Amino acid sequence: MTELMYTKHPDLFETKAQIIDHGYDSKGTYLVLNRSIFYPQGGGQPADQGEIIANHIVYKVTNVRNIDGEVRHYIINDTLISKDAVTLQVDANRRMINSKYHTAGHLIATIVEKTNEALTAIKGHQFPGEAYVEFNGMVSNPEDFLSQTTKTVTDGINTNASVQIKELSPSDAKAISADRHYEIPQSKTLRACYIEGFSPVPCGGTHVKTLEDIGDIKILKYKSKKGKAKVLYEVL
Repeated sequence: MTELMYTKHPDLFETKAQIIDHGYDSKGTYLVLNRSIFYPQGGGQPADQGEIIANHIVYKVTNVRNIDGEVRHYIINDTLISKDAVTLQVDANRRMINSKYHTAGHLIATIVEKTNEALTAIKGHQFPGEAYVEFNGMVSNPEDFLSQTTKTVTDGINTNASVQIKELSPSDAKAISADRHYEIPQSKTLRACYIEGFSPVPCGGTHVKTLEDIGDIKILKYKSKKGKAKVLYEVL
């Protein structure tokens, strides 16, 4: 079992670890570590990238996935792999961009839900260049909706509200599950994203510390089909 250090140390971009296994699957050659600061792709957020360095050998990490409870760090390197102590280095710039997009997605979702009773957030996809939040429901005037959403999101950023990651107890998870239109496990402690002034949202991703850290958000487009709507956005 790999200790996921980013959950408690999101600003740690270099540390030591130990290779405990390696293998090959359809995505390529991978390493398994006793602990990791790399974020594995999931929850709408792309995986971290970076390097794993062992005895002057540099393994380029191109992808990270959690597969059946095993965190696999996919590498580009044909050099013989041994179970050595290694140094992990995460691409901090990529992590920050992904954190901005992820927090922006939560902000858009919560603001749209708060200002439009007909819309309920059901999905977020925070990949740069293709980011969107999906909602159950539709609006009657997309042009007014986009204008209103752009203004309220900008106003939200200008408050510079804090963004915190906390743990939800099973009872807390049960209390907020009625407001969600997706299943929330209630038998274990969950991580949640708290944007000051809004309800917590269960989330295992990485985030900025305040809304101003996001920078500017551009609401690009509103799309709807079969009772669902998507709000496409970009972080500038």
